[in-house]
Amino acid sequence: MATTTRTDTATREQYLQLHRFMCMAKALDDRMHILVKQGRAPFVGSSRGHEGIQVASTAALGPDDWLVPHYRGLANSIVRGLTMKEWMLAVFAKAADPLSAGRNIPGGCYSYRALKIAPVSQVVASWIPKASGIAYAAKLRGEGSVTLCTFGDGATSQGDFHEGVNFAAVHRLPVVFVCENNSYAISVPIRLQMANPDVADRAAGYGIPGVTVDGTDVPASYAVCREAVDRARRGEGPTLIDAKIWRINSHTSEDNHLKYRTKEEIADAAEHDPIVRFVAWLIDRGWISADDAAQVQAECDKEASDAADWAEQQPDPLPEDAMTNLFA
Repeated sequence: MATTTRTDTATREQYLQLHRFMCMAKALDDRMHILVKQGRAPFVGSSRGHEGIQVASTAALGPDDWLVPHYRGLANSIVRGLTMKEWMLAVFAKAADPLSAGRNIPGGCYSYRALKIAPVSQVVASWIPKASGIAYAAKLRGEGSVTLCTFGDGATSQGDFHEGVNFAAVHRLPVVFVCENNSYAISVPIRLQMANPDVADRAAGYGIPGVTVDGTDVPASYAVCREAVDRARRGEGPTLIDAKIWRINSHTSEDNHLKYRTKEEIADAAEHDPIVRFVAWLIDRGWISADDAAQVQAECDKEASDAADWAEQQPDPLPEDAMTNLFA
């Protein structure tokens, strides 16, 4: 296992774009929580605290690469090109929803072929072997593409994790596995889930590199993920990245983390907000001011609010289309 502190592998313009992507994800997350409280939306699987590693890992991909995210991967999808209006169409389950045609809870199960986002699944870890399959197909076809697969630490306790990573390692597949390790499998703390909290240590058992990185540190995360993607593209096989992060909100809007986390721990999590950390890093380099950063967030907040109001007025799916595209 290696721990990295590499930084400065992207340009100023690229980092400023990543900052905007993170602000977009936060704006959508905050707006969805408001909509749920108002009874206008059904559910939120919050990505707050995950934005740093999500934008960093996805930004490392090329346009022809594949993303296989977990159901908390909002910022991943935004980097791939998902718009706020498109996301809100899914939140309100509208007919024009490009993710699932209004068939699923927000973020629960969706795909976007045009953006090369493979189907998300609510069945924990089931998408990991799928990611290896996509990478295997790309290798057989000589396409040169890389697959990014993301998941939480809870997913690593499932057999699908072992099967997917082992298969990728044996066949030296072009896939990058990123564990967004927030130390909770819903309400189960990592100390009750695994004896060794460092997921990257498991890579040695598969004969592949394992890297631990601070997932709230965007430059360091980007450097690690870019190196892993480049390695995969060179035909050197998969990498397992253990990104240490903090989950800021409850597991979902149906969960109350006050029942299993102390108020002090929740306050500590807020202090590890990757957006706040990244803004401080950008300010330190003179690439943005505090006022500029606040303006970006305000713009994103307004865009998310406008997108929600617009999407809510769009046509609902037709009842007769309920069975369309179902195979069984």
